[in-house]
Amino acid sequence: MRVAIIDYGSGNLRSATKAFERAAHEAGIGAAIDLTADAERVRT
Repeated sequence: MRVAIIDYGSGNLRSATKAFERAAHEAGIGAAIDLTADAERVRT
């Protein structure tokens, strides 16, 4: 599974990233968490 967290210039994105990583780990799901401000990375 691939999850993208979009940086739009507000909020604590490090905490959001860690929360998604932990949730994926606890659910036993392999997930790649990608923190980006580049919309093109989400489309690929």
